Amino acid sequence: MPLDAPNSPDDDGLPREGSPESGAPSLPPAPRPATPPTRLEGRGEGIAPLAFKQGAHPPFGIRWYGVTSLFGHLRGFVSRFIAAESVDSRDWMRPDPPAELLRAAVSELGAPRASRGAGSLVECLGRPLWIDFAADTGDDRDVSRAVGRMLAREYLLPNDEGPSAPASEGERVLPRGEILMMGGDIAYPVATADEIHERLVLPWNEALRAARDTQRARLLLGVPGNHDWYDGLDGFGRLFRKRVNERFIADDRARGSRLDRRLRKVRGRKVGLVARQLHLDEVSGLMQLFLGALETFRRVFTGRTAKKRRHLALRGYVPLQEASYFALPLARGLDLFGIDRQLSRLDFRQRAFFKRHRKEHPERAVLVLSADPALAYGERNEPGAAALEAVRLDLKKDKIFFISGDFHHYERRTVGPSCHIVAGGGGAFLHGTRINRAPSGDPDAAYPDARTSRELALGTPVKLLLGRSGWGVHLAMAVVGSLGLWVARTYQGDALLAAQGLMAAGAATGLYFVAHAGLHRRPIAALSAPFGAAIGLLPFVLRAFLPRVLGAGMAVGTAVTLGTAALGTLLFGVFLMLLALLGLEHQQAFTVLGHPGFKHFVRLCVHPDGRIEGFVIGKDDTLVEGPPKLVDTFTWSPTRGTSTSTEER
Repeated sequence: MPLDAPNSPDDDGLPREGSPESGAPSLPPAPRPATPPTRLEGRGEGIAPLAFKQGAHPPFGIRWYGVTSLFGHLRGFVSRFIAAESVDSRDWMRPDPPAELLRAAVSELGAPRASRGAGSLVECLGRPLWIDFAADTGDDRDVSRAVGRMLAREYLLPNDEGPSAPASEGERVLPRGEILMMGGDIAYPVATADEIHERLVLPWNEALRAARDTQRARLLLGVPGNHDWYDGLDGFGRLFRKRVNERFIADDRARGSRLDRRLRKVRGRKVGLVARQLHLDEVSGLMQLFLGALETFRRVFTGRTAKKRRHLALRGYVPLQEASYFALPLARGLDLFGIDRQLSRLDFRQRAFFKRHRKEHPERAVLVLSADPALAYGERNEPGAAALEAVRLDLKKDKIFFISGDFHHYERRTVGPSCHIVAGGGGAFLHGTRINRAPSGDPDAAYPDARTSRELALGTPVKLLLGRSGWGVHLAMAVVGSLGLWVARTYQGDALLAAQGLMAAGAATGLYFVAHAGLHRRPIAALSAPFGAAIGLLPFVLRAFLPRVLGAGMAVGTAVTLGTAALGTLLFGVFLMLLALLGLEHQQAFTVLGHPGFKHFVRLCVHPDGRIEGFVIGKDDTLVEGPPKLVDTFTWSPTRGTSTSTEER
């Protein structure tokens, strides 16, 4: 099957919507690209590949157990500490009233039928509205560019009918969204202006520039996730906040270290892959952290401030919002709510904002855009569930179309009259879907499936041992080995037994808090105890065993430290793998893998009656040549709920 359609949709000889021959009402068409659309075939239920291409140009994907994640962990700790003290910048935000945001959207889209009687965006447009959704985006540069290419395309869907103009008989056009909604975590490890620019804006703008689709402006809306709040929304605001008297200026200059700039210019993949295998990205990241710290101290003592980009811009997209949360009437009987829980909960002003709007329009269904899902892996996810409750909404009682990211996979579930979607495949490393069956049952659709997730999770111990996600665990285990040697040399008898018990208990406690997320406390504690004991006592076992193998004259202390680093890391990897296989904790094992595959986004069509059609478009191996596939398709109606085929095409 060819990648692109052989002819432009406008050259197929069929009557267009609004032409005298069509018999359809005269409706203004959605924006159309200059490049031909891509024919979209169903993915089917084929076996997913297990070998995947990695990014080969910096910035590379974050190694979450390595040096490049230190900045994110530190900023996350500081941000949560500040949030715990109720220091909240949302208290100063003033979101536009829904009617004003609607007028701004109509003005930017150039809707010709805007009038006093049109109370929603779809009514003003006089046709269905197309929306693209992506979340958890800026990580590996090459992967981000591939996702940008997927999103910048228009697609042909065979053997389907719908409100958009057909490209040829039996085919339907899925145009690019006139609104791009982003569900948080714009860049990693911390969504600073520089990280967003390097990991999202630059690679996406390459794809958007290649699409040559500048006929009409598109809108940009988003809600922040935890990684955006780690920077206090500074980077997030520079991308999403409405511009004031500022024209678009494309800033396509790449920064970063000298090594990164050189690797970016290298054609092909070999040099970049070798650099990554040698962990040169970790070396460069460590140098950047050191130089950044020196520069910060210099500014503090000289009274200077950092120079940052005034704003960030995605080509062709216009930001509209004045706050990190908003409400917009989408269609007759359907509102869009973008909610922001910060790092804890919705603030008082935000709750009052949505409460007031719901009081005025209690009968309307709601499309909820959130950075945190209300359900994750088939179980209640407290951050998203609490945020939904704060705006007085209930999946089981109200008519809700809920879409979010945060978990880096795709999952769709029907809950009463509501449709709940997790779609965090915008570029960040993969979180596999649930492997062990959830108490609430299987999802309506999942990508990747449980079998693929299981096969990937089985590789966790070896990948961790080989340093795929960095050497942080090895270093921590080496410290355990050194501590064990010191204890063995310092204490004897009962004191030694007590110290060994403390080390085992300390290791078990550490494992518990690594895995503990508020659910399954007892099973996690039961699994943490034997693995913690094994890791805590490992130095003493090696100290007793290695002299028999190496001989008394060898450097037994060094061997114990290195052996503890290797075997302790392997045990930790097995522990994370079992957590995922047993359904107790699902993210940490895949954090080790840093898997670049199964990227996707959701293209939505909002109809005048509030009905929403969804098309999930993705690729198993994002960096392999070939067109994306249709992963899932569904329809949700405020009156009939989710009435779709749940099969993958």
